[in-house]
Amino acid sequence: MNKIDKSLFKDVTLLYVEDDLMTLEEISYVLKKYIKNLIVAKNGQEGLSLFKKHNPDMVITDINMPVMNGLEMSEKIFKINPNVPIAVTTAHSDGEYLIKAIELGIDKYILKPINLKEVLVIIQKSLNLNKINFESLEYKKYIQFILDTKPTFMFIIHSNQIEYVNSNFMDILCEEDVISIRNKTYSFKDLFEFNDIKTKKSWFQYVLESNEKKHLVYLKNINSKFYLKSKFYVSYKYFKSINRSVFVFEEIISDKLTNINKIDERLLTKNLKEKLNTI
Repeated sequence: MNKIDKSLFKDVTLLYVEDDLMTLEEISYVLKKYIKNLIVAKNGQEGLSLFKKHNPDMVITDINMPVMNGLEMSEKIFKINPNVPIAVTTAHSDGEYLIKAIELGIDKYILKPINLKEVLVIIQKSLNLNKINFESLEYKKYIQFILDTKPTFMFIIHSNQIEYVNSNFMDILCEEDVISIRNKTYSFKDLFEFNDIKTKKSWFQYVLESNEKKHLVYLKNINSKFYLKSKFYVSYKYFKSINRSVFVFEEIISDKLTNINKIDERLLTKNLKEKLNTI
């Protein structure tokens, strides 16, 4: 265990579901030394309830449990978040359950008796918890993308969690820091809307699934008068090797300038006519 870098797990929230109390206590005891926020449940029903409440980064679950087994729970969790990594702990006798697990799309298995180092390696790989190489080409592209856009608003997501929000966006969310908005992930997804695209999806989901580089979005009518009725180009880019998604919003000021120029032209024309009439 001494080769595992604890710093990699400092921001991870993990749900661990196990009905065997001895195993639960033993594994939890070690995981708490590494995982920032460990949530435990004794059956699938309890695990599902805790997943809805805490929205963890990853789930590790036993298969054969009372009330609701691990695969039933996993199926319901995937309906809530199809992208959350789920690993199952399994004995050799659970062969029939593994077929169902494969059908669900679960491809991470931890054989019993559980090896703690193997668990941590699976968590690390599942969440892509690698140290950033600040000299890498990908990281340089990541920084350059942010610098080039000069956004009005910006936020960065790392391992399904908000990592950074710029001050303008923080102001509009009425929050003081990133930690205070991490549990409100879905609130900012309702801040913007499309005006010319018919879709039932949120702007956030639409942008994620689209191949287009830029999208025109409008800020909804909120309390902040400064941003009222503003429109933005939102750009999204995912940097795979460092597992970071960047969303940037550039306010469109060209229309405002055009309107100002039109007003100036009207005033100039009016003044000119008045002067001509006096001649």
